[in-house]
Amino acid sequence: MYIVTIVTPVNIRSGLSETVHIIPLGHEIDRAVKPFTRTRADRAYVLTVPKAADLDPEMNNKQQFFLDRVIEELQGFGIPVTFVPVNMFSIPDVMRVIARIIRTEQEVGNRVLVNMSSCGRKTSVAVTLAAMVHDAAVYYVSADRYASSGGPEDERRHGLSVVEEVRTEMFQNFRIMMPKHENLLLLAELYRRRHEGDGRMESDMIIEFFHESGVYGFSSDDLPPKKNRGYEPGGRKRALLNRINRGFLEELERQGYVERIREGRRFSIRITEAGEYIACVSGLLED
Repeated sequence: MYIVTIVTPVNIRSGLSETVHIIPLGHEIDRAVKPFTRTRADRAYVLTVPKAADLDPEMNNKQQFFLDRVIEELQGFGIPVTFVPVNMFSIPDVMRVIARIIRTEQEVGNRVLVNMSSCGRKTSVAVTLAAMVHDAAVYYVSADRYASSGGPEDERRHGLSVVEEVRTEMFQNFRIMMPKHENLLLLAELYRRRHEGDGRMESDMIIEFFHESGVYGFSSDDLPPKKNRGYEPGGRKRALLNRINRGFLEELERQGYVERIREGRRFSIRITEAGEYIACVSGLLED
């Protein structure tokens, strides 16, 4: 049994930033904990499947064994740990959770490092993309050998990879071009609607959303009068629709992140699969 310390991401020591590690975990121990024999951390997040995950019971028990060991060893180094359950087999889910953690920590001035070697290959892709979008440091812990050569006992002591001499390689981040902030807000809203209903937003909904989000040019003074449930047609509404089309939707359509659905003179938009990935990696989606 272990106790997980959940720490609110604030700088406890006034004026000083904290160093926070994110460790997505597969069947590894050494790759998750050995770096802390040479480096310090104020806190760590450990991500893996929920305890009641819909997996083969034997595999689930095995993953929980590695989770227990890693948390126990991190706490042995004096590092408070927050356990975050996530569907490790879904790239969008992993990106959504990691991006949100990074964004939350960076907003209070903390330095974030992400271990991309302590999880499976599919998860490591999502981990690296999310970290690089938010300019978090990504590192890889090299293995000296694999535990399969030493039998089951080696795997229980080290995980799949055995690290005898700690060699950590920092990745060179490259800039991933993301849509502008207003478009990220819109994609995040479209993502929420897609997972709560049919996901469409009509023109009046977009106007209202930009108004509520405080987007420049959509203040109360800019809005047309309301009639019944919508905005009255006329010059003000046409001006706002032109602003929406030229300033936001044309770019998102060109990038392939939204698609427009026309019904006569009316139109609505919905997010594409590519747009969902961008919404997930934006860090704007709450858990």
